Amino acid sequence: MAETIACEPVTLAPRTTLVLAQMAHAEVSCRAGGVWITQYGDPRDVVLKPGQSVVLDVPTATIMTASDGADVLITRRAALPARRSVGRWLAGLFDPRWSSRASSALHQRLPVGGLRHG
Repeated sequence: MAETIACEPVTLAPRTTLVLAQMAHAEVSCRAGGVWITQYGDPRDVVLKPGQSVVLDVPTATIMTASDGADVLITRRAALPARRSVGRWLAGLFDPRWSSRASSALHQRLPVGGLRHG
């Protein structure tokens, strides 16, 4: 389980919409009322009732709407470290350019913001 960074209670008045940015890995729990949640780039819409929760997995804008008002708790969590794929591990066995030492050395030489195209 990822480390909890912050918990924030949010009250939505009836017929209001709240737009949140960068909500990947956050858990939204409905404590009262009902809330409709959608994320840009995610084909699903989620409707939460009291006692239900959802973990948001897309790092794009999140829109929450409450037709009759709602109390929600937003728990932000740190991202879990990415697991190395089996294919990349096999490539590292046969090609030294994909080994973990070569990859680590490359990441240390990249600028903080990563590569820039332009």
